[in-house]
Amino acid sequence: MASKPVKSSSSSLGGTVFLAAALSAIVAALYLAQDLEPLTQITSDFFPANKPLVAKAPAQIWHQEKQEYAFGRWKSAIKDIRFHYEGESLWHHVPARFQTKRWHYTSVNTPHYFIAIALMSMQYLGPVFVYVVDKTTLEKWETGVMSPLAWGVSFSASSVDPNSCSSYTGYNLSLCYQDDSWHMKLDSIPLTSEHSKETLPFSFDLKMASREALILSFPLANNPLRPAYVHKGAGYPVSGEFTLGTKRVVVDDGLGAIDWTKSIALHRTEWYWASSNFYSPDGKAVGINLSRRVYDVNGASQENAIWIDGTVCVLGEVKVNIPEKNPNEAKWTIESRQATDKDALYLEFVPAGSRAENVNILNVLTTEFVQPYGHFSGHVKCTAEGKTYDINVQDAFGVVEDHVSLW
Repeated sequence: MASKPVKSSSSSLGGTVFLAAALSAIVAALYLAQDLEPLTQITSDFFPANKPLVAKAPAQIWHQEKQEYAFGRWKSAIKDIRFHYEGESLWHHVPARFQTKRWHYTSVNTPHYFIAIALMSMQYLGPVFVYVVDKTTLEKWETGVMSPLAWGVSFSASSVDPNSCSSYTGYNLSLCYQDDSWHMKLDSIPLTSEHSKETLPFSFDLKMASREALILSFPLANNPLRPAYVHKGAGYPVSGEFTLGTKRVVVDDGLGAIDWTKSIALHRTEWYWASSNFYSPDGKAVGINLSRRVYDVNGASQENAIWIDGTVCVLGEVKVNIPEKNPNEAKWTIESRQATDKDALYLEFVPAGSRAENVNILNVLTTEFVQPYGHFSGHVKCTAEGKTYDINVQDAFGVVEDHVSLW
């Protein structure tokens, strides 16, 4: 039996939020530095290309005595990710404080539904969104807010801190790391259908187990005092339940991904990104994370990887071919720049729908963002610790993204 539609009152709230966000942008304009030079292709001064993935991470990202950051790639998280300005007076390193951005993105793929959750803080603004795609009908249900001054948005001290959570009070949304898992809860928020404009309440209580990670500490724009700390993981087991309207869904075979990031971001930041979590035809739990234009060395992203039954395997450079017309509908392709018998990828992505944002607030804060969701097909070959994996990708649900921001 279908749930009775609930009328949405988001339009007036959205206008109020937008006005407040615009006022926040005026304040931001007083502090934002001039646009930086584009991210250089070569950042080998502090991060050699394809630095090996090390099992054990350092205890802290910033070494106070040496006055330097630990840059590299690891399979386990750094627990102390305080940046160089933290612990000092608020008036020290003001630009770095203001340029620090945080986000926590999680997706969950189940046999019949796809769920995406995102929290972000730009200091002066806090975007939050949640959406659900019914994979049978391809109907999307979503909600989102731009919280002025990131009011109500908070982040855990690190991606694996057991004593704090990423959360948004406006949605009663919390993402907490405890007992080697992320516990994710949401208490009855209204999601609006993209097509019918009906609104249904959405809740979830989910747990995503941790497996090997790809932890990246990267010097943005070849600057040793401009770190990006990134915790990526995909193909992780997800269990629990969620409710959309009156429909309750028990999840015991879901797969999920995490992107937890803290960085002294460049004023102009851009990326291509692809993510998918699925079971291969032979039953392996697989996760994919690919990007370009954000953590590159000689053009090769340092966060390209797949996960096979929880084991992370890094990949080399990929090129992303975005259709010139109708990127929300036309086929994308992603392929290895230099394929080998141990490292090769070719994926085709066919969109089924999308989430997009085009924001311009006083020409100070701008975002051009499109995140199509749909299906991947192709193959991936990757080698980790002497073992080569050959994965067939067949109709795997996931997302791609083209993102450019001035923030």
